[in-house]
Amino acid sequence: MTSPLDRKTVSAIQHDGLVPEARVFDQLYSIGQNAVSAWALDTSDGITLIDALNSEAEAREIMLPNMVRLGLDPKRIRYLIVTHGHGDHWGGAKFFQDTYGAKVVLSQADWDMIERPDRGGGHFADLLPPRRDIVARDGDKITLGQTTVKLYVTPGHTPGTLSMIFPVTDKGKKHVVGLMGGTGGGSSSETIKTQIASLIRWSGLGKTAGVDALISNHPAHISAIEKIQLLRNDLATDPNPFVYGIDRAQRFARVMEKCSRVQLARMGESGE
Repeated sequence: MTSPLDRKTVSAIQHDGLVPEARVFDQLYSIGQNAVSAWALDTSDGITLIDALNSEAEAREIMLPNMVRLGLDPKRIRYLIVTHGHGDHWGGAKFFQDTYGAKVVLSQADWDMIERPDRGGGHFADLLPPRRDIVARDGDKITLGQTTVKLYVTPGHTPGTLSMIFPVTDKGKKHVVGLMGGTGGGSSSETIKTQIASLIRWSGLGKTAGVDALISNHPAHISAIEKIQLLRNDLATDPNPFVYGIDRAQRFARVMEKCSRVQLARMGESGE
């Protein structure tokens, strides 16, 4: 597939290739690109999107065609949950808001971030943010049909990063998906310490909820592209590679925490 995407509005390091769209669980679809993920969670009452890539161009020319090829009707989009306030995750949000009436969900801190004149910094100062729809608080829920997405504010990567837990099925078998909304605490020792605290809390939330499947908002973080290729070529009896099991999902959270502690140690500080 070729695309006339406007490179002025796309950070080159955040879009370096198109990847196949895929059904990952019975209700959950991968509709993003090589560097940044976007997800569609289908329910009986409509679709919830998770993240919106870098720009209107990517929303229109990557996400929409991917949805259509997967048999998802964009007119059924009801919500767009943005994991955090970096432009590569909310860049296409206004397009979905204006075109399909999607209600955009961010935390208070990250709404404030994207509404600043610099849009939170980086390559995204020229992006037009969506109108403020829903301000998510820690513990809030977004429910469509029989599916409830539980939201948690897990600061560190940004001041108001949203992480989420929600149920899915795989060939009818129940699983619980966890998505940590932002990894890496930036260059400040204080934000790294905040990230460590959020990761410790996230591990506890996942254990309590029985999270046994993981997705991410950057494919490289969990080898998602490789996992999708396995799904596209699997046999009916093959296990879903996004299903980790509770113990491995917990270990993943602990490894992320240790990576943040290493980052802090390299700055000459202790996270204890």
